[in-house]
Amino acid sequence: MTHVMLDDEQARIVLQSTEIVELRDRHGKHLGYVAHGFSEADFAAARQRRDSAEPRYSTQEVLDHLRSLETK
Repeated sequence: MTHVMLDDEQARIVLQSTEIVELRDRHGKHLGYVAHGFSEADFAAARQRRDSAEPRYSTQEVLDHLRSLETK
C-alpha cells in the first residue's frame, strides 16, 4: 500500500472536515477524495434505501447467485 504523509495543517483539515475532502496537487490537478466519517447526506441516503420497497439480498444470497453464474 502506498502512503502519503500530510503535514500538520493538511492533517488538521482532513480530521476536522465533516464532508468529503477533495485532493489536488499544487497545479490544481484533481487527485482524489478523502471521505472522513459520514455526512447527513450519507445518513439520509441510507435511510431512503432502508425504507424503500426494493428487494434486499443477503451476502450469502449474492455469493450463491454469482457462483451459479460460473457454472453456466
